[in-house]
Amino acid sequence: MINIRNLSIKCGHCDTYQTLCAYRRRDDWNVYVYECENDVCDPELSRTLVEVPRELDELARRDTAWEHRRRHTGGGHD
Repeated sequence: MINIRNLSIKCGHCDTYQTLCAYRRRDDWNVYVYECENDVCDPELSRTLVEVPRELDELARRDTAWEHRRRHTGGGHD
């Protein structure tokens, strides 16, 4: 199993950690979108996509309401 909450995504441009800001499904994959929350990086250039096979995605299995939420930080939802 893969739990996306156990991953830290760091921007290669500004060297800060990115925030999980979106979720979508693509075929048999769950796609998580991370972005910087600062005025340094343009999200169109620094956005990170993490694709997880749906059958291995622990977060999507445990938190079925995640796809309706906008932001995820640390241990809880906004």
